[in-house]
Amino acid sequence: MQQAKGSTFWKRYFILIVAVSLFLIISVALIGASLLLSARIGQGTHARDLAGGERSASQIVLRSMLEMQQDIAAGRPASAENRDALRQRSDLISNTIKVFNEGGKIPGDDNPNALDRGIVSAEMSGLNRDIATIWGPYKGHIDAVLAGETIDPAALTRAVDYGRANNTALFKLLNQQVGASQAISEKANRQLSLAQTIGAALIVLNFLFTALVAFRRLVAGDRAVVQSRKQTDDILATVKEGLFLVTSDFVIGSQMSNSLPQIMQRKVEPGMNLIEVMRTMVTPQTLEATRDYLGLLFGKRVKENLVASLNPLSEVPVAGGSDGRGQLQSRYLNFQFNRVQESEDTVYLLVTVSDASERVRLTNEISAAKTRTREEMEALLRVLSRESSEVRLFLHRVGVVLERVNDDLRQAAARRTGTDYSELVNAIFRDVHSLKSEAAALSLDMIEALAHNFEVDLINLRDRGSVEGSDMVKMTVHLDDMFECVATIRDFLDRMAGNRDVSVPQAAVTPSQRAVEGWNTLAERIAREQGKQVQLDLQLQAFDRLPGDTLNALRTIGLQLLRNAVVHGIEPAAERQARAKPSVGTVSFRSEDVGSRQVELVVRDDGRGLDVARIRAALSASGRYGFEQLETLSDRDVIMKIFEPGVSTAEHSDRDAGHGIGMDLVMKQVRSLSGTIALSTKVGAYTEFRIRLPVAESKPVETGNGAHAPALPAGPADFQLTF
Repeated sequence: MQQAKGSTFWKRYFILIVAVSLFLIISVALIGASLLLSARIGQGTHARDLAGGERSASQIVLRSMLEMQQDIAAGRPASAENRDALRQRSDLISNTIKVFNEGGKIPGDDNPNALDRGIVSAEMSGLNRDIATIWGPYKGHIDAVLAGETIDPAALTRAVDYGRANNTALFKLLNQQVGASQAISEKANRQLSLAQTIGAALIVLNFLFTALVAFRRLVAGDRAVVQSRKQTDDILATVKEGLFLVTSDFVIGSQMSNSLPQIMQRKVEPGMNLIEVMRTMVTPQTLEATRDYLGLLFGKRVKENLVASLNPLSEVPVAGGSDGRGQLQSRYLNFQFNRVQESEDTVYLLVTVSDASERVRLTNEISAAKTRTREEMEALLRVLSRESSEVRLFLHRVGVVLERVNDDLRQAAARRTGTDYSELVNAIFRDVHSLKSEAAALSLDMIEALAHNFEVDLINLRDRGSVEGSDMVKMTVHLDDMFECVATIRDFLDRMAGNRDVSVPQAAVTPSQRAVEGWNTLAERIAREQGKQVQLDLQLQAFDRLPGDTLNALRTIGLQLLRNAVVHGIEPAAERQARAKPSVGTVSFRSEDVGSRQVELVVRDDGRGLDVARIRAALSASGRYGFEQLETLSDRDVIMKIFEPGVSTAEHSDRDAGHGIGMDLVMKQVRSLSGTIALSTKVGAYTEFRIRLPVAESKPVETGNGAHAPALPAGPADFQLTF
């Protein structure tokens, strides 16, 4: 697919790419030629300046010697100015001859660029040799004149005579040298002009070519637009579904398929409001949910695929259904909404409407057939398989909880805005947290991880304060993931059960053993991740005499208190050793019958205890309580706040702590069973919870002599929290 797209791109834009490439090549070549020829012009100008300076210096040398000769004839010493001029100008000529011969730079020259030897033509080289031939003896005479502290008249006369005799020939050669160097610059100037002319012509031709191609493309594009518009009209005229666009104000766009009024069975025209069209077709609740759903689709924060399952017009029953003969019948329409975006903004929604009546009928029939088949298969499996394991029981509890949460979310999404769902968030939070704890105890990491992700989004909702039905949309994604995970694990267990030898006897497991299954593993895992060491002391024989509901509740409570003890109570080994404690912390669980049909669970850790100052600091940091409010609270009142949702003393949150839900869950569990909580603690020493629950029904337990212990009486009790 990617290769096909690339091939289409090259085929479509090949000529334009070639035109742009040619423009770039011509431009680069023109710039390169300009730079090269400009440098050559600069070198030619430099050579001309050197040759001109050399020519002027030859005349200044002769003039200086003549003036010195006049001074000597008049009886005056030769002026220092003429001597300096003679020395400097003669050195200049010698250095210039050397530069023309070897290239380089004359000492003291103001031009920062050295002369490139390659710029010197054959003609200039020949002239330079002829100049050197004349200048060599001339320079010797001049050096003889300047050799002493005073001027030797005889040496001066010889130098003047040589200069007069050769001045004309030397000056002629120097003039030719100036002309030859000037010719280099002129030639480079002509070449530069020619290159610029050719480059400009090529650029103009390339521009005309590009404009012609663009014009042809534009004409072809206009033709394609006309053809595309015709094809669109043909599609809208023949498509069986209803198609139209709707704006953010729910106004129907100017184009729609011809089938739309027939499918809707009512008048639909461009410019009508979709909500008003639907008002007489669906219930008021569905209409308001539709308004909210469309608002979500036009928003930027919600992903289209995440809210698709919340579409209130998916296979929705509509009023006014007819079989074409005037007979009323149940009728379903399916509305599908897809975003039409420009940049990152949604400008329209493409609405596809189809008659889903037949599909709904077939789906219901298939669903009923599947239900019957599933029930038959389950009946057979119950006959063929042994009793379900603890994991199967847990998966069942997960399914029950998720279904309840799913119903709550569906009802919340269908209602109008304005209702605060904060308490619903806390209730779902407690359910999910309980499932996460049990999954962790059973080492079902997949479910634990999904539940933790669920909790993260619930925390964000809870911390926002006011929560509306539309805010709950995102939670359905987590439900789908957990449903799928549970189904996968259950299928795996089913397959494993089918491959096991049912004749192998299984060891009997007592209720107390089943209740604490996985607790040691969970405690070790949490301690390891927290950098601690912990051991459990489990003495829960009284659990064997409890009914299932009470046992499940105590398991949930115990798991939360276990997490709380390891995370918040037990200190790291180094801290414990500094306090003269064993490096390994201990969390003990004891259960006992306390009469009056009650059972007591005692959970005690030998950790750091509850620090009132630390709890006050956590309450202040949460922003829920001001300084003045905290000052009015007693220590007892402050400690009671740990049972409120969202309160945690953990420095950071992870999958085991920091969400402020564990103790709230314990509170709600105990309250739901009309139980009591007694709490005692000492900073740096221990924390102990005593959970006392009424037992509605107990199981007789055999004593050592084969007799049965009497059942514990049951009675109601009010929830209490004592210290």
